[in-house]
Amino acid sequence: MEVLTKPLMSQVDPFFLTFFRFLVGGLFLLVFVRKKIAPRDVILISVIGSINGVLSMSLLQLSVKFSNASTAATLVATNPLFVSVFSLLFGKEKLSFKRILSVFIGLVGVLILSYGRLEGDSLIGLICGIGAAITFALYIVLMRDFTLKYGSLNATAVSILSAGLVYGILLFLTGNLKFPIISIGQWMVLVYAGVCVTGFAYVTYFKAMEKLGPTRTSLVFYLKPAVASFLAFLVLSEPVGIFKVAGTCVIVLALFLR
Repeated sequence: MEVLTKPLMSQVDPFFLTFFRFLVGGLFLLVFVRKKIAPRDVILISVIGSINGVLSMSLLQLSVKFSNASTAATLVATNPLFVSVFSLLFGKEKLSFKRILSVFIGLVGVLILSYGRLEGDSLIGLICGIGAAITFALYIVLMRDFTLKYGSLNATAVSILSAGLVYGILLFLTGNLKFPIISIGQWMVLVYAGVCVTGFAYVTYFKAMEKLGPTRTSLVFYLKPAVASFLAFLVLSEPVGIFKVAGTCVIVLALFLR
């Protein structure tokens, strides 16, 4: 996601990009919805979805805009640490020494990553990346009960579409709903980000969470820093420094300690 959208940041507003991919992803998933959701739950899922779509993913795109794509990917990949914290706070999981240690080591990794900022990284980008991880973790934990109740496809469709609609309304009311002038190829990248990265990926993630729970499912993010850094170096020619490597390794170690 970060490597895919980084080249568009000079032409596409990050807020519009987030709105567009959630609207397209939500409409795509809506076609496959078969189960009716209670009105009260629709409201709750919409609020939770907005935490992710409006807040978390906006912070992620700002992190991509103001930092290297690989840095943003590494920071948002720390969300499993915060999933553990929120699961504990909401009584979903029990406290253990290993989880406390993993959170501490993960924060050390973030500090190392922050200290070793490379060309293209910025403090605001790092802050936004960490904020995206925290709010995404909250979204994951809060969504679990609804995916179990209504199924991952139905709950995710409402969550994503409502986030897109709320985002669109906010952009319209603030006078910032402006469609960018870009090529057909770039529009296809945005559509792909909506249908595959947002729609399909979220459904498969929550489907796994139905079976494995939030903590074990978030293990998939272990691969994100390494894959994103490799692709960013290969596709975007982003630099790789010793602090970035060290910080990423420490964060991955913390994740595996959970």
